Amino acid sequence: MLQPTPGLAEGIPKRRRRRTVTPAALVAVVIALAVLAVGVLVAGLFVFSIVTAPWNPVLLAFLASFEMYNDSGADIWVTPIGMREGSGEYGPLPMYQNKFPPAKRARSNHDIPLRDGDSLTITYDCDDINFRHILVRTQQRKLFIVDTDRIGNLYSCYPPQEEVYGIPPLADLAQASDELVPCTRGKTVRYSAAQEY
Repeated sequence: MLQPTPGLAEGIPKRRRRRTVTPAALVAVVIALAVLAVGVLVAGLFVFSIVTAPWNPVLLAFLASFEMYNDSGADIWVTPIGMREGSGEYGPLPMYQNKFPPAKRARSNHDIPLRDGDSLTITYDCDDINFRHILVRTQQRKLFIVDTDRIGNLYSCYPPQEEVYGIPPLADLAQASDELVPCTRGKTVRYSAAQEY
């Protein structure tokens, strides 16, 4: 029997199989990466839209509505205001155009015109504010106040307690504090007569 010469077999390099990447395989990898990137982008946009968009189900759960009826005997401008949770500041209610998706912010939440004998539906986010008063401004720039709900404090908020709030004749209304005047311009203020219930 022939014996291999020592060292000869070790000296011959083994042939390695060469792996070749075909163009089809390269295209498949590129397509898979593109699909993965698009999937991550779509998922991110979906999560972002749920959290921030007007059809956020969490926001929709806290939208509440009430109606204001002007029985004052004059054309007026109204600003529904409330006490904000946590800070205790008073300001206009965060209003929306409707309670259904998409819940779009109202164009204005202060100094809203309301003709004598007309009514107005207000939809607002009651999650972080307790409805307290309606500020009533007349054509003569006098500012009156209508007390509304007496519920809630710095740590808990409630939806409106009535379906309809009537604005009585101007002669029956109390003068509003000058502290609340900035609310009729959309600002929040510290109100010395603020109360918790």
